[in-house]
Amino acid sequence: MKIHSYTAHCTGESKNKDVEDGAKFITEKTYMDRAASREKVNLFQELDNHTSIEISEEGLEKLLKVKNENPERKILSEEEKTQLLRDSLKPVRKLHRIIPNIQTNDKLEKSLQGADESIVDAAYDIIKHKLLPHQVGSLTEKERQELILSGVADAKQLAGELTADKAALFMEAMETIAKYGMNGEKDGQGNVTYDIRKGAMVGAPDDYISTGDLMQKIAPQQYKKYCEMMAESLAQKDYTLLIKAMKYMMDWEQRAYKENPQPFEEEKQKQVEWKRNMENTRLEISGF
Repeated sequence: MKIHSYTAHCTGESKNKDVEDGAKFITEKTYMDRAASREKVNLFQELDNHTSIEISEEGLEKLLKVKNENPERKILSEEEKTQLLRDSLKPVRKLHRIIPNIQTNDKLEKSLQGADESIVDAAYDIIKHKLLPHQVGSLTEKERQELILSGVADAKQLAGELTADKAALFMEAMETIAKYGMNGEKDGQGNVTYDIRKGAMVGAPDDYISTGDLMQKIAPQQYKKYCEMMAESLAQKDYTLLIKAMKYMMDWEQRAYKENPQPFEEEKQKQVEWKRNMENTRLEISGF
């Protein structure tokens, strides 16, 4: 049974405290007993400080061993459960930013798969501090663009640490993210906003649009009902209710398009134009 989770970066004393607090956080009977019975359990439990816990195979085996040696004992003491988890926690890892555009985020993640954690951290630091910073203080627009270009240069240097195929995919993703950055808009307080569309699913045509996003825009009441149906299906873990919710959305889409296709076609055109604008953005200082 493998349990995966991504965690926030901690160092020194704070890391040890996060591990201990995290161990106590997930030692409730509902998780431990289900895990001990070999049921698949999602133990991704984030704390307030964005630290989550991952239990190793070895840790689970320790738990099962204790259960098997004490068949009449249904529940371990809190001290025993906490100690078992503390012994089996894997090292924490950084919880990285997700790029809003589905295809770009997919390229970035695939390019960094298998890379050393220090390389992954460096890549996301470039994005955070140079390509897509949300606050640039008193930087002029020219200086902001220069910052983005320096981030691209850093990315090229970092790409040298990857295999050739991963490096090419990495630079494709990073240059696209840089173009998002070049199209950002800065206000008088130095805050920068970016128009990054969710875009098409991986492998979908350029004019693909999210039915859910459009439904939220033009039919908020129906979208609210759809969300409630989805929430109920997940809360009750009822597959039938999930299918019912999906059918509700598909029926709405077919009916809405038949009654008035214009919003759908307009959204498709906006998506195509947005992607074209990003692709045509040049990574160079401009406007001065």
